[in-house]
Amino acid sequence: MNLILRAQVATAAHAIVPSWPVESFIAVNPLAGHEPRPFEAAATPGVVLTRSRDAYLADADRGRIVDADLEAALAERIPELAGKLTIGGKSVSAVSVAVLDMKSAQWNSPAATEPSAPWLDEYLATWVSSYLNPDPLWAMPHRRHGFYKAWRTLARRDPSLPRTVRRTVAELPVEPDAALAWALVKLGVPAEEVTETLRAELQYLPGWVGHIKWRAEKIGDIDLLSYLGVRLTIQAVLDTTPFPSSRKPLIAEEAQTTLWHRAEHVARSIGSRGDRDDIAAVSRVLATHPLPAHALTWQKAYELHYRATLMPSLRGTDPVTPRPQLQLVMCIDPRSEGMRRHIEVLPEVETFGFAGFFGVPVRFSRYRARGAIDSLPALLTARHHLTEDPTYPAKAEDHIMRGRTRDALRRSTHLADSGTVTPFAFAEVSGWLYGAVSVLRTLFPTLAARIHRFLTPSTVTLPSNVTVADSFTLEERAAMAETAVRMMGIGQFAPLVVLAGHASESMNNLYQSALDCGACGGNPGAANARASAAIFNAPDVRALLAARGIDIPSDSFFIAAEHNTVTDAVTLLDPHLIPPSHVDVARTFDRAQHTAAKMLVTERAQDLPGASPCSPARVQGRAHDWAEVYPELGLAGNAAMIIGPRQMTRGVNLDRRVFLHSYQAELDLDGVALETIMTAPLVVAQWINHQYYFSALNPATLGAGTKTIHNAIGTIGVLTGHTGDLRRGLPWQSVGLGDQLFHEPMRLTVIIQAPLDSIGRIVSRNQVLRNLLDNDWITLTAHTDPAAPWHRYTPYGWKAAPTTLKGR
Repeated sequence: MNLILRAQVATAAHAIVPSWPVESFIAVNPLAGHEPRPFEAAATPGVVLTRSRDAYLADADRGRIVDADLEAALAERIPELAGKLTIGGKSVSAVSVAVLDMKSAQWNSPAATEPSAPWLDEYLATWVSSYLNPDPLWAMPHRRHGFYKAWRTLARRDPSLPRTVRRTVAELPVEPDAALAWALVKLGVPAEEVTETLRAELQYLPGWVGHIKWRAEKIGDIDLLSYLGVRLTIQAVLDTTPFPSSRKPLIAEEAQTTLWHRAEHVARSIGSRGDRDDIAAVSRVLATHPLPAHALTWQKAYELHYRATLMPSLRGTDPVTPRPQLQLVMCIDPRSEGMRRHIEVLPEVETFGFAGFFGVPVRFSRYRARGAIDSLPALLTARHHLTEDPTYPAKAEDHIMRGRTRDALRRSTHLADSGTVTPFAFAEVSGWLYGAVSVLRTLFPTLAARIHRFLTPSTVTLPSNVTVADSFTLEERAAMAETAVRMMGIGQFAPLVVLAGHASESMNNLYQSALDCGACGGNPGAANARASAAIFNAPDVRALLAARGIDIPSDSFFIAAEHNTVTDAVTLLDPHLIPPSHVDVARTFDRAQHTAAKMLVTERAQDLPGASPCSPARVQGRAHDWAEVYPELGLAGNAAMIIGPRQMTRGVNLDRRVFLHSYQAELDLDGVALETIMTAPLVVAQWINHQYYFSALNPATLGAGTKTIHNAIGTIGVLTGHTGDLRRGLPWQSVGLGDQLFHEPMRLTVIIQAPLDSIGRIVSRNQVLRNLLDNDWITLTAHTDPAAPWHRYTPYGWKAAPTTLKGR
């Protein structure tokens, strides 16, 4: 084992972000490995950080960016522009001079292009996909020995390789690290350039490379050492020499116009007659803001405009409120904001935002199910297995039998459809039936879904209780309940408390998990909501909570629900558990959510491509349409996160663009709950935000391209066409329509109501937060209480932040 070479591979792969399989899609910042560096220095080959100059100028023309935004952006990025100068006898601010230059100067807007070595990339992509495919028609021989060894054994008979190469392959070292070391020597790579050479090779096939890194960490059946062993060995036997990448990061390049010509143009626009002293004064200003910096200043102005629009809409808080009759706790997901806003038209309803796994990380399986899901954040590891205890055991057995019969029929159909010979006979026998079903699903998708539900009663949820008491100790359950209460800031409990997880529903959608709950590992949040409700309803848990100062009234009952983000229905999950005393209030909630869903669907239809606000039923029917590439817009438009009391935003239309996490500083005197929020939900929100940001700006390299030509590689991911790299990021339909973006790519704006010194201490002792804030990956604005002024976090301390920009 070559430990030095393994360390060099690890160093070369340090900045690579692991890529989760599409069956449990986890939104991540694709440039997370660069977070320790300033955002503007994070440009990598094939990636752009901003939009084009024409896009920003178009925003300026329509008022989306105004001069006040540009001036504020310049003031933040270049404090040296605080003074004034005299041009043509006029006194003008240095910032206004720089603004004039930004509007007139020309700079190139590079396009993101993916690096490729066509034959080698296609060859390796074929081998890697064949090796990793979880459900192949023909399993790869020798797979159990590892990727490199399987390739070494099989490549001797690979007709795509020259005969001389095949003979050489048979003589290669048996172990991947020895083969990689041999290849580096054969290629003449100097010892001091090994790490850089490996890093350059890992830039090719970034989708497969990211997934291999994930599998190495989570499964262990392949690693980057064996991948590089194959890649470099092929180059060595083919006698092609790799070189460290000379491709430069894609940034706005300075046009041929000289600084002097730019200064002369700006000076004349102010009123100068071309006096050299005027031009020299302007050139000194422009030198502090070179052309390559313009793009990020435009982007900062674009983001400041949104923040300046959002901040004045926030309201003060009233610490004294009567006991509500109904409380609804939903995920912090921006899609929950619309439901909360519409259901709060009832004054007796109070809503809260909390991470969608409700503080209960579990591996969940249905009653006697063969598989399980890890319903927890990607930052955590499942240590507790949760299942179901049926309410009616006799009926449960019949339910299981019907379900297994259905699964056996589905499996048999799949085998007949995908076998070697059987598809021909299967098509002859069943083609007429599948043809009729296809017509029905295409022309009448909602009707087809109703017929399917009628014919498959075994898919109905089995009445049951989750086995949370068997999975967690009493102390663990009480600790989770206490943490949840303190993080949400619940001071009093309503008679009915609804804990609503969320899930998406769509047909023929390889990216459905990207629309499910990110805090639940790309799974629906129903299991976590049910577990949390069971914990809060347990008398022994309530007794421990009372001893810790959290008194839940005896008439308070917790019930789990699930928010369908396509139809916007909020369905109670365990109605058989509702006691008779709470049936009426449960019915009140059902009526309220039904009304709110109608209002929200009508609202969403205004933004959904091809939808009409006059036909909400058609919008909801997209959940069953297998030809629909826009079942919903997911988290498109996400731009901010607010951590504070609901009173800050109650009644404010945030356009489903804001992550809302409830928090009451008065109930968190030691700041522990705030630290948990800032180091977990905030980080996840930033992942999602940057996933959308970079998928929008780089659809060909950090996005997944259009859904319409995707082909699945099992449950691993998708290819564009039949071969090539595994696609990263979100499909184009998540961020754009046609050739236009509907997602506004903006870095996350974080707003917190909490003591500034407490926030400062949390940031200072958490490196991940310092990286994000000090390096401008996200921004933070906070105030201590409703009466206190707002302040903006900077690497040098808090700075006063007016809620409106001067000149707006």
